[in-house]
Amino acid sequence: MTGQSELDFGGRVAIVTGAGQGMGREHAVMLASRGARVVVNDIAAARAEETVKRITGAGGTAVPDSHNIVTESADLVQTAIENFERLDIVVNNAGINAYGRFWEMDSDLWWRVFDTSFRGVVEVARHAMPHLIESGSGRLINISSNGLMGLPNDTSYGAAKAAIWGLGNSLVAEAREVGVQVTTLLPVAWTPMTEDAFGNSDSVVRKLMREQFPADAVAAFVTWLAHQDTTVHGEAFEVGGVAAARTVITAMPRLKVAEPTPEAWADNAANLMRDGDLTPLFDASESLRAQMVFLAPEMAKEIPADAADVSGN
Repeated sequence: MTGQSELDFGGRVAIVTGAGQGMGREHAVMLASRGARVVVNDIAAARAEETVKRITGAGGTAVPDSHNIVTESADLVQTAIENFERLDIVVNNAGINAYGRFWEMDSDLWWRVFDTSFRGVVEVARHAMPHLIESGSGRLINISSNGLMGLPNDTSYGAAKAAIWGLGNSLVAEAREVGVQVTTLLPVAWTPMTEDAFGNSDSVVRKLMREQFPADAVAAFVTWLAHQDTTVHGEAFEVGGVAAARTVITAMPRLKVAEPTPEAWADNAANLMRDGDLTPLFDASESLRAQMVFLAPEMAKEIPADAADVSGN
């Protein structure tokens, strides 16, 4: 520490999904080490028990839970209430992956990856929200991935992680109104899933991942976000090792054609594809406003940042 007191959770209660190994285990362990009581969820009961033993062996408080996050999320949340009578923090970490060409991949497997990685987040968050609201310091941290930007042969995982990003961005304002902070993370860490992705290669990237991107480094960021005194929230952050960055969609310079015809766009294809200065877009309203002001710049002062709210509010 550098002159700062250690963050203490004062017995607040956290659920961490997929906490039987990898990043999820590190999230659970670090939260417990700072005084949180943790529900360690993993569909593999033995792995959940291992994490609990690690926590309790170090003097922390935790209970195991092996409910399915897609079909039994209400029961998972009830585990927290029955054991600790409250719920303050949810870290939606659980996810699975499988690789294959989109049109060749078994449909049931594709949807199992998507449902576990996205629907599980939705169902746990939905059942947890009333308790997070009651907490007064509710924190919902959803683990997405830079896979949302797209990877070949990984469509189900990428689609799920993109959906998590969209869910988080859409939920931020709703949750903020009732005192719950929502944040999305795109972590990079050396985990069993990462190791499987690299196979047995002995590449420079694999070596760098193992040395510079430990899972507990992401857990430190998660633990900070989850703390009741932390006010930073509401955006997406890439985090890996000892580095992090706010992450947003950006737009290249816009192009205006003389008339809305296919021929006009064909004539300007090269101009459309030119690189240039980027404009960050934090949500759908900002995107719509940027498009409106581009076509009617004289309206810039007449259309405030939230005036293009596409929700109809």
